[in-house]
Amino acid sequence: MSHKNIFMLEKMPVKKAVISLIIPTILSMMVQILYNLTDTFFIGQLNDPFQVAAVTITMPLFMMLMAISGIFGNGGASFISRLLGEKRYKEAKEVSTLSFLCIIITGILISIFSLIFMNQILGLIGTSANTLLYCKKYLTYIMLGAVPIMLNFAVSQFLRSEGSAKIALMGMIIGTGANIILDPIFIFVFKQGVVGAAIATVLGNILSLIFYVWYYLKGKSLASPSLKDLCFKGKQFAEILKIGLPSSISQIMMSVGSSISFKLAVQYGDHALAAMGVAQRVISIVIFTFIGLAAGIQPLVGYSYGAKNHKRLKESLNFSILLGLSLSVVFITLFILFSKHAVIIFIKDPHVVDFGSRMLKVFTFAIPFATLQMIFMVTLQAMGKALPSLIVSLCRQGLVYIPSIIILNHFFQFDGIIWAMPITDVLTTLIAFMFFYPMIYKFDHEK
Repeated sequence: MSHKNIFMLEKMPVKKAVISLIIPTILSMMVQILYNLTDTFFIGQLNDPFQVAAVTITMPLFMMLMAISGIFGNGGASFISRLLGEKRYKEAKEVSTLSFLCIIITGILISIFSLIFMNQILGLIGTSANTLLYCKKYLTYIMLGAVPIMLNFAVSQFLRSEGSAKIALMGMIIGTGANIILDPIFIFVFKQGVVGAAIATVLGNILSLIFYVWYYLKGKSLASPSLKDLCFKGKQFAEILKIGLPSSISQIMMSVGSSISFKLAVQYGDHALAAMGVAQRVISIVIFTFIGLAAGIQPLVGYSYGAKNHKRLKESLNFSILLGLSLSVVFITLFILFSKHAVIIFIKDPHVVDFGSRMLKVFTFAIPFATLQMIFMVTLQAMGKALPSLIVSLCRQGLVYIPSIIILNHFFQFDGIIWAMPITDVLTTLIAFMFFYPMIYKFDHEK
C-alpha cells in the first residue's frame, strides 16, 4: 500500500475519502455489469428466446464460481484491510498469498467436478428440452475457465482492500472491453452462438488477470501474493473463513435461490424465463451500484475499526447512507418511466418485453431497501462480525427469499415469483438494522 492510500484511509476528510473510494469501485461494478449484460445483449440480438433462456438458467452456476472464490476473496480482503490498519504489513502479504493459492486449488477441483457431472448438474437447474443443449455448450466452456474467472474476481477484492480501487477498475475495464469486442466476433462472425459468448467471457477474465499479475510484479503493493510469503497458519486461515464463508454462503444461497426461481418460472414458458433473465440483468445495474458503494467503503470501515477510530467510521457510514438513498430516488424514477425500453434493448420479442417490463416495475419497490442492506452487511463484514453478517446474508439469499418465492408462487403464480424479491429485501433490511444499530449505539457511549 502506498503512502497515498494510507493517507486516504487514515487522514483524508471523510467525504473526500468516501468519494475517492466509491467512485472507482462503483465504476468497477458498472464494468462488471457490462460483463454480465454483454452475453445477454448479443445473444438477444439473435432474437432466440431459447438461447437467452439458456444463458439465464446457467447464470446461477457462474454466480456459484464467484461465491466460492469469495470465500477467499472477500474473506481475505476483509482481513487484509484490518491488518493494514494495524500496520501488520508482512502478515497482510501472507494472507494474500494463502488466499491466492486456495483459489487456484479450488478452481481446479470445481472444473473437474463440473465436467464429470455436467448432465446431472443441468438436470438439477431446470433446463427444458429447448434449452438443454445450449446450456451444456455454454457451461462447458465457463467451467474450463473456472480458475482465471475465480482468480480475477478475488484479486480485484484484494486490491480494493488496500485502497487500490483504480487498479481494480482498470483490470475490469480491460476484461470487459475484450468481452464486448470478442462477443460479436465469436457469436456472429464465427456463428458460435452461446459457445462464442462463453469463450469471450473466459478470454476477458484471462486478460484482466494478466493485468493484475503485472501490477503485482511491479512491486507497488504491500499486500501482493508472493511465493516467499507462502505459509499456512491456522489462525490466518480461520480468520479468512470467518468472514469469507458468511459472505460466500450468501452468494451460494443466491445461486440456489436463482435456480429455484428459474425452475419455477419455466413452468410459465421459456418466454417468461427469458424475460426474468433480462429483468434481473437490468435490475443488476442498481444492485451492483449499491454493492460498489458498499464495497468502496469497506476498506475505510475496516481500517477505521482496526485503528479504533470510531468517529471516522461513523461519519463514513452516515455519508454513504445519504448517497445511497439519493441514488435510489434516481433509479426508481428511471425504472418507472423506461421499464419497457430497458427490456427492448436486449430482445424485441413482444411476449418477453411484456413480462420483463412488468417485473422491472415491481422490482423498484426493493431499491431503497437494497442500498441500506448492502451498507449494513458490508459494515458487519468489515468489522469482522462473522455471525451477524452470516445471518443477514442467509436471510436475503435463502432463509427469507427461498420460502417467500415458493409460497408466493403457490398462491399467486407468476406474480408471486416477481414480488418475492422486494418482500425479501424489506424484511432482510429490518433484520440487518437490528444488528447494525446496537454497534453504532455502543460507539456513541464509549469514552
